[in-house]
Amino acid sequence: MNFKNQLRAAYDADAQRRVNNSSGRDGWKLAARQKFADLAKHEDKKTILEIGAGVGLDAKYFQDQGFKVLATDLSPKMVEACEELGLKAQVIDIYELDRLNRKFDAIYSLNVLLHVPPQDLEQVLTTISDCLKPNGIFYYGVYGGMSKEDVHTDPSRMNMPRYFSFLNDESLLKAASSVFSVVSSDVVDLKGSQGSLHFQSLLLRKR
Repeated sequence: MNFKNQLRAAYDADAQRRVNNSSGRDGWKLAARQKFADLAKHEDKKTILEIGAGVGLDAKYFQDQGFKVLATDLSPKMVEACEELGLKAQVIDIYELDRLNRKFDAIYSLNVLLHVPPQDLEQVLTTISDCLKPNGIFYYGVYGGMSKEDVHTDPSRMNMPRYFSFLNDESLLKAASSVFSVVSSDVVDLKGSQGSLHFQSLLLRKR
């Protein structure tokens, strides 16, 4: 089974658990989301594409804030959960965003690109950039802080293998800045809740 099929199967299996636990969100995730929404509002952005929307919590928030949102995910079960929230949602592979045949004012992606192998990252970032309108903004948030590839099985969740690729801060910035202009780059100390990882929060702009 290739890594995409593993991811699809794992997130399909985890969709209901995520729906059941949708009320609990880390404050730093909410703060990152708000910073992105505030910039989008300030720049009068109208449309948002969320890549890897999961069960739709952030996409629903953006829609409630008045944005026109398209929620996308590799997992059909996650997309079903988005649709149950009244979101426009679509199953799509991040490598194939050109199939949307649309351009957006802003794109949001939280803990999704950590499933992209490092040798594919520039290609995927270019595909994301191609989906943005001129001067469009992109939120890129991932766990990282070290360069490591791993297939991890979490027994407390779906208990199924998922591929991860983490980058140290220098490598992440180098990859992002090869395609986008960097608006801001922040690190969130998770105080050991993710082991030796921290959270990397980037606001980027289409060149």
